[in-house]
Amino acid sequence: MDPRKIIHLDMDAFYASVEQRDDPALRGRPVAVGGARDRGVVAAASYEARHYGVRSAMPSSTARRRCPDLIFVKPRFEVYRAVSAQVRAIMADYTPLIEPLSLDEAYLDVTEQLPPHVTATQWAREMRARIRTETGLTASAGISYNKFLAKLASDYRKPDGQFVIRPHEGAAFVEGLAVGQFHGIGPATAARLQALGIFTGHDLRQQTEAFLRQHFGKAGGYYYAIARAEDQRPVVPDRVRKSIGSETTFFASLTEPAEFYESLAPLLAGVWASTERLGVVARSV
Repeated sequence: MDPRKIIHLDMDAFYASVEQRDDPALRGRPVAVGGARDRGVVAAASYEARHYGVRSAMPSSTARRRCPDLIFVKPRFEVYRAVSAQVRAIMADYTPLIEPLSLDEAYLDVTEQLPPHVTATQWAREMRARIRTETGLTASAGISYNKFLAKLASDYRKPDGQFVIRPHEGAAFVEGLAVGQFHGIGPATAARLQALGIFTGHDLRQQTEAFLRQHFGKAGGYYYAIARAEDQRPVVPDRVRKSIGSETTFFASLTEPAEFYESLAPLLAGVWASTERLGVVARSV
């Protein structure tokens, strides 16, 4: 069987880039989307801000200390959703197999859609060019034979670039990475791996599947596979929903119980409305 052709497309500093696109005064300057108050949180940072170490989810007070000239902009989620829909429409011109991860990134499986003598690399470059022309924004892409590697590859040439990991390159590419760079391994899991003497992909590959499952349960099987550059997960455009949730981003920390209850009520109402609309009931909350 021929290898799959998977593309991971990721918009560059999406929220901040939209704000810089729409306000010329922000271009080339450090921008943070989020709350400017001391208890605020950075939702997104421009590349100019990242140069100073400003990152998403960082307290605004910390971000301001790192970059005194940082410009805070209130988020406009309705605009971000509209631009995301534009990008999704471009993707849909190439394949129906699109698995969105968020407003600014998605997996695409183009294995069966590629015309003869056209490569996934060419299509990724074409999509990125169209996104730039039609939205005024840049995107990066990773191309590989599975989702895990495609996502790793998209980070490799950011911003406004793309990178390919071919089947014969996958194992060597993974071996040289720190485990904290693996998608699906967060800081807490990386720390647990490091406590076991596992710091790199090479170290991870030396472990047996039984050992990894013993320490990490079902996830251990996934770690065993990705250490060998293997990932059989399909691109799933319409997942069967196993849960219904509602969320919001707070750009200032909540400290009082009354604030918690006031914020929780509309979220619960949204979840209830979704269950009513879908005709389902909950087994647990």
